[in-house]
Amino acid sequence: MRALSGPAHTTLMSMCGELANGRWPLATTGQRYVDCELKFNSTVHRLTILDYPGEVFTKAFVEGESDTDDTTTLLEHVDHAKGVILLIDPKNAVDSRDPTKRADDDYGMAAVVDRIRKFPGGEKVPIAIVMTKCDLHESMIMQLGGLKVFSEVYLHWIIRTAGNSYKVFACAAVRLSKSSRSGNGAPELAKPPVNVIEPLKWILEKLELHLARTHIAAQRSERDQLITASISQARELISQGGTTANCERARMILAALPGEYQSDGRIREFHSEIQVAMSDYEEHAEKKQSRNWILFGVAMFILIPVIIVVLYKVFSQGK
Repeated sequence: MRALSGPAHTTLMSMCGELANGRWPLATTGQRYVDCELKFNSTVHRLTILDYPGEVFTKAFVEGESDTDDTTTLLEHVDHAKGVILLIDPKNAVDSRDPTKRADDDYGMAAVVDRIRKFPGGEKVPIAIVMTKCDLHESMIMQLGGLKVFSEVYLHWIIRTAGNSYKVFACAAVRLSKSSRSGNGAPELAKPPVNVIEPLKWILEKLELHLARTHIAAQRSERDQLITASISQARELISQGGTTANCERARMILAALPGEYQSDGRIREFHSEIQVAMSDYEEHAEKKQSRNWILFGVAMFILIPVIIVVLYKVFSQGK
């Protein structure tokens, strides 16, 4: 993963430097975009991060203000997202004393998911629901039934709205120093993060699977259109008569299709139609020929006596 611009690189490195020095980065005071390039399974993805103040989220999804510049930008970003990671503090979901945080993590997050699902194509957007600070709240989550039960009980509106394309994760991005377990202490980078990459990997896997299926569907559509057009052209020839020439031309049209198309059942069936048309034509030709011989025989049967009589009279008059 790498930043795509100097300002983006500077922003990310500044945050890492603050954490390494035991300080939290300053709170976001305005909106800014950070564009990154991410390589996953040999595919390069563009990752656009919108960093915005928390109060903008509250205005957009809790208070319903959608006509300001900052909320409009956030809503447009959400509408066009190909994948979504929801960060939820499980403590807020259980007994937060801050009603704003509780509303953000409950009603606000459910509103985000509902908006995504109602947007055209949004039903397929993968949504990762990430429980943050799992190192601090692991015991609480386990006491309340584990991650699955906890999410179904305390985040039921979000999960109900998310439908089928979601997955719940528990993560710990930055640990706190041992001297302050209250949640307000300094960051400590001595311990590695837990499940920070997994939600993004899951989303990328879902996106690549969707792209693969879309590509296959497009190929099938192109294949179906080509096969249908070729059969239609060949059938038009056959409709003009199942002559040997027409049938051979129809076969040549089908033979011009790519080799992997030849196993298609429609092509095999139409080859049978060509054979039937040729057999019908040959049978019709044989019957027509037979009728012609019969007519010729009848004509000769009628004409021969007449010819004999005429010849007899000619020879009789000559004598």
